[in-house]
Amino acid sequence: MKQKAIWLLLVLLLSASFVDCKKEEDDLTNLALLNALGGGGDCLVDFPGKAAIGVNRTRVSKTGVATPVTWGRIPFVNHPIAIVEILGAQSGDTVVFNGVDVVENPQASGEATVYQASNCPLAESAIINGFDAFSSTTFGDSTPGPFTWTNTVDGSYYFLLYIVGTSEISTTVTYSN
Repeated sequence: MKQKAIWLLLVLLLSASFVDCKKEEDDLTNLALLNALGGGGDCLVDFPGKAAIGVNRTRVSKTGVATPVTWGRIPFVNHPIAIVEILGAQSGDTVVFNGVDVVENPQASGEATVYQASNCPLAESAIINGFDAFSSTTFGDSTPGPFTWTNTVDGSYYFLLYIVGTSEISTTVTYSN
């Protein structure tokens, strides 16, 4: 089964090289279906400088209880990656990461990769620029956390976690008001 997934991924990569570079929402939906058939994560994520891939999604409820993050792997490079789903956030709600911070947005130095969307798949156009919806006084700190994000705009958000390396870090996320 794993070998079939690798072959499917290779076919998808080759197919992608023959299509127009402009991405549409329908393209992400089609990729999400192909990704699900190939055994990838449950949320297709499109982020700057990388091909769209299936990422394991960690759904967090506003209970104030720490939830373990479910990690997946980026094909070929084997780096850990995860997406954390925060639905229905209201002004003043907090999201606290223990163990790892949100990955920096490759298009906006010093900003995190946070998507504003109601569901997957996540298009690159849904990435928030300028911390319009969340603020963090700890983003980018070299200490292991906790990293606290405070919501300033009502909505649903997805935080991208990515580690360059081959081992996951034990990470939890807490969502509360």
